[in-house]
Amino acid sequence: MTLWKSEHGSAYGVTLPSPGKRLDLPFLIAVGTAPGLLLVGLVPLHLVLPALSIVSFAVAVVIALWAYRRGVDRQADGITFWDVAGLFAVIWVGAGMLSTPEHVVELFDHITMTR
Repeated sequence: MTLWKSEHGSAYGVTLPSPGKRLDLPFLIAVGTAPGLLLVGLVPLHLVLPALSIVSFAVAVVIALWAYRRGVDRQADGITFWDVAGLFAVIWVGAGMLSTPEHVVELFDHITMTR
């Protein structure tokens, strides 16, 4: 609560709300479908959910770090990089919950065999 009061208090003066860094719909569609299409083409079908979980976690981390480094406003109107990172985090949790432990072990066996 103290942080919120210090950020929105009158000590910082009056500032105009920034529109934030917004994303276009074609970019969001490309970012969302590219990992899925690559997984379906490269991984056997029964290993897609564990692989999707791992890939979406990595994508969420990369996008969140990039948004943090660029200073993207979290409360900006529209869809920002923080929203996209949150979407990939939800996909990560959902795919991880739907995959079985046997498939995860088989995925890691599949990864080590390809090397």
